[in-house]
Amino acid sequence: MEKTISKILDISWRFGVTAASSDSDKVGKSFLQLKLCLDEGSRIKDHFIEMSIPEFYKFLHDLEKAKINLDLLV
Repeated sequence: MEKTISKILDISWRFGVTAASSDSDKVGKSFLQLKLCLDEGSRIKDHFIEMSIPEFYKFLHDLEKAKINLDLLV
């Protein structure tokens, strides 16, 4: 099975706070929505991701670690 590497063309994001929900535990919770525009070789596709703020900080930390590892290779 051959893996393809997608190229990130654009990233956009939105920050939000849940104002109303049938689940009272979710009201007032913050979230982040990411839209990644990726070049997948033969086509360009948008991918949408929604995460809580702690999930976003974990994601950011993982990206920073990946950048450090890539910088070591160059």
